[in-house]
Amino acid sequence: MALIPIYYDYRPVSPFYPTAATPLRDMLSYMLNDEIMSTRRPVNVSGKWSHAIQLENFKPEEVKVTVDDGCVRIHAHHAVGNDENGEVREVKRCVKIPEGVDGSKVNCRFVNDNTYLVEAPLLRNEDDEETELKIESVPAITDGKKEDMQLVESSKPFETKLDLSVFEPDHITVKRRGNLVSVSADHSREEDGVKVSRSFRREFTVPQGVDYKNIKCVRDPKGHVAIMAPKTPESKK
Repeated sequence: MALIPIYYDYRPVSPFYPTAATPLRDMLSYMLNDEIMSTRRPVNVSGKWSHAIQLENFKPEEVKVTVDDGCVRIHAHHAVGNDENGEVREVKRCVKIPEGVDGSKVNCRFVNDNTYLVEAPLLRNEDDEETELKIESVPAITDGKKEDMQLVESSKPFETKLDLSVFEPDHITVKRRGNLVSVSADHSREEDGVKVSRSFRREFTVPQGVDYKNIKCVRDPKGHVAIMAPKTPESKK
């Protein structure tokens, strides 16, 4: 169990939170909100997940926030007087951290008199990022069984061949986003006083059962380009 420090931030928050609340309304509101959040994947354009929690009539020093077993736990405890004449108020909240959120980087901010904001960054998803593939030079394009292809050993690996002999290697760009691969090539030059431009565009989806994260691109001296990847271990069974 990790204790989370509470940071102070007195900026106004969403107007959807009522300024006055009864204990029953507060309890029902949290039950409904927690039920919705527990079944929804985090979507936030700023790259982080956030969850607002209202705690009426508690000082920040009376509130403890911990992370335990995939949940953010809030415990507010207020006590005045003594054992014979006193008042004790206690509130507990448990917010499940959604999938796709980095639970090791949860923080809590005190944003106004009764609202605390729990936040955490989203986990990095490699499939959402575009990666440019390096084009390697090889003596010849083969069927993927020889060492010059430097492929991970597998039976019948995925392979796509393209004739880009009219383009130099630095004119060709190959990118991957998830299992989507895009190939582009552009070149302009003058021939007999006339500007000649050439362009090539192609996109394709790596089929299921192919390890697209280990995809690679090679080019032979004749300008033929091959894009290939091994099969996944599951597809070999």
